[in-house]
Amino acid sequence: MQHDLTEIELLKQAQTGDMDAFADLQARLDSPMRRFVWRLIGTSIEEDDIVQDSMIALFLNLDRIQPAEKLRPYLFRIVRNRCYDLLRKRRRFDPVSLDDELTEMWASLHEQTASDQPEEVAHWLMLRLEVETAMRRLPELQRQTLILFAEENLTYEEIAEAMDTSIGTVKSRLFYAKRTLRQLVSAETQALLAAEFGSDATTQRAPAGKSAGETEVMQEAG
Repeated sequence: MQHDLTEIELLKQAQTGDMDAFADLQARLDSPMRRFVWRLIGTSIEEDDIVQDSMIALFLNLDRIQPAEKLRPYLFRIVRNRCYDLLRKRRRFDPVSLDDELTEMWASLHEQTASDQPEEVAHWLMLRLEVETAMRRLPELQRQTLILFAEENLTYEEIAEAMDTSIGTVKSRLFYAKRTLRQLVSAETQALLAAEFGSDATTQRAPAGKSAGETEVMQEAG
């Protein structure tokens, strides 16, 4: 695998017909895609089909991804549509299994905190579980927007493209999602979220010339 190349560089090579580059790109994107599928539909036997169908769709439309920087928004939009197709077919949302969620979180946290004491890992696990539980109570579109922003690190513009909506709607959904989330978690967890994302999770992506606080107030007023 060409570890020294970025996703964008791999995409550009794939667009010239380089199949090895596309294979490397597929391997690079597999984990984020599966994480997003799991977030939208929970544990499902259709996960592999959704991921494979999405990669086929990406391959067939490589030349349409212009500029190449639109790769992730384009891909997440495909994945989201495939998940929605499945949910429409089922006519319902399958709940995420709490046992599966705890297992996945524990594996992730164990990897990241292998040198920590067991009680410390357990403490972080419970905090993470509190946030996950609260996020499941958010309206679906707000939850998806928050996932793409906080976990996949997409910008406002990229989220808008992935969700086929306007930047203003993305900002509004983020504002209300974060406000509701703060109401659903403990003071300790709020403090940890603030330490991780700043007092407002838009801090790093606030429009030029405006602070995150000003942005939030403007959205609330709107």
